[in-house]
Amino acid sequence: MSVELFDPQLVIARLAERVSGLRKVAGAVDFATAAQDLKQPPAAYVIELANRASRNSLAVMAVSQENEIRFGVIMAVQNLRDARGDAAQTDMNVLVRKPVMAALLGWAPHPDSTVIEYSGGRLLQLDNLVLWWQDDYLTSILERSS
Repeated sequence: MSVELFDPQLVIARLAERVSGLRKVAGAVDFATAAQDLKQPPAAYVIELANRASRNSLAVMAVSQENEIRFGVIMAVQNLRDARGDAAQTDMNVLVRKPVMAALLGWAPHPDSTVIEYSGGRLLQLDNLVLWWQDDYLTSILERSS
């Protein structure tokens, strides 16, 4: 049986190659880990959020099921110009979010996976130094027995 799990290193490599404005691209377990690691924005951290498998579609002694994978890209930009974060939000959208989306949307990270789709985003934190944002993405891998 061939089992394929989500490999965040594939996404990290893609972002490092395609998004030139990022000073750091890495993996993280969660937001707290990313926040502790941040030294110099702009940066992006890839985190696996969830897996959801479909039911097996084959008979007994064989497996064929879709494993839907939800992952996030946590992004950070500097917020030094204003307390409301307006300039940082513009920087986030233009310099980080759009290039990250362009690098990921429609790309299949594995030969047995579907292309990546955008799933939504949200503000994680704004302070007087950093604006944190997370965009979520979906892909799926077909798990099957030989």
